[in-house]
Amino acid sequence: MMMMNNPTMLSYIRREQSVLNQILAAYPEQIGNAMAQAPEDTHHWLILTTASSLNAAKSARLYMEHTANIQVDVQDAEYYANYGHINPGIDTVISISLSGEDPDTIAALKKVTAGSHAYTIAMTSQVKSQLPTLTDATVDILTGKETIPYITLSYSALMLSLMFLGLRSAANRNLMTELAANQELDEFGLLIEHINETIQRSNDYYRKFTIDFGLADQFTAIGPSVVAGTLAEMETKFTEIVRVPTNGYTVADFTHGAYLGAHENHRQFYIELNTLPNVMQKQAAVKTFESNLTPHIYTISFTGEQPTEKDEQTLILHQVDDVLKAPLLAIIPFQVLAWFIAKAKGINLSHSIFTKFQTVVDGVDQPK
Repeated sequence: MMMMNNPTMLSYIRREQSVLNQILAAYPEQIGNAMAQAPEDTHHWLILTTASSLNAAKSARLYMEHTANIQVDVQDAEYYANYGHINPGIDTVISISLSGEDPDTIAALKKVTAGSHAYTIAMTSQVKSQLPTLTDATVDILTGKETIPYITLSYSALMLSLMFLGLRSAANRNLMTELAANQELDEFGLLIEHINETIQRSNDYYRKFTIDFGLADQFTAIGPSVVAGTLAEMETKFTEIVRVPTNGYTVADFTHGAYLGAHENHRQFYIELNTLPNVMQKQAAVKTFESNLTPHIYTISFTGEQPTEKDEQTLILHQVDDVLKAPLLAIIPFQVLAWFIAKAKGINLSHSIFTKFQTVVDGVDQPK
């Protein structure tokens, strides 16, 4: 684990390619060990976590489901611990806490293990914490402790590690040949090799529109539901870091009412992927309509296609052929933009605002 002096959010973003390559290299042993005792007859998985880790789980879910032929439920740990129903059909549970000490995640895990016989996996960056002592297996996401308040590197590491659990389950259960599994790993490797390029292009894109981004009083990201987790994380990151009202909507959600909140000063980002034709057509129609309302239309494209019309506001990134893997690259432009916009605004991310709020909230959780 490389140590950094006075790391920033950008420092961690710039480590994503190297750390995800480490996770890829560790796949046979790391993920193999975690899945060694997993049930062969598996159908229904449950992921329990909170905050940005929840968005990472949502980003990995579709790949896991399609690859391993399973159902994956992603639940907020606090909700599950207090109100969730224990489904006896759940056979595998993944509990995620970067610190390994999150009380909601631990409470949710204890609830489900008390009421089921599911195989349990802890996913954390701190393997000597409490969470791994409560599970059958552990996955170390190999990031070490991310010392800044708003995670980026850990988010991407969680996503890849979860996808790898799905891949290993499929391979162990002979749902794919060894050759096919290795081809999947090669495809992941190719995407990882484009992370630094994605960071640099996003950096250049920010510099092109520095003033317009800095003047924004509202941001919205819109994209296919296959990147719903990315859209949720964009909303989380921009709200936390840029600190202006921000939303992330799937095309379906946007067309079912969210479009009514659009206005002429609205900064909108569209994530474009080579996905289902009907989804692409609907998104194109939305973008065209919104372009008549606001000039602040920005596109982040993974299609490999040049814009059909002259569009100087499109960021063209590496073509992603498997949309289920697209979240690995799709979040990076938003991480980069959030950092640079906040820096230009003079926001000190290491300084906690609303400390009184945190004190009050934390006090509620303390035993009386």
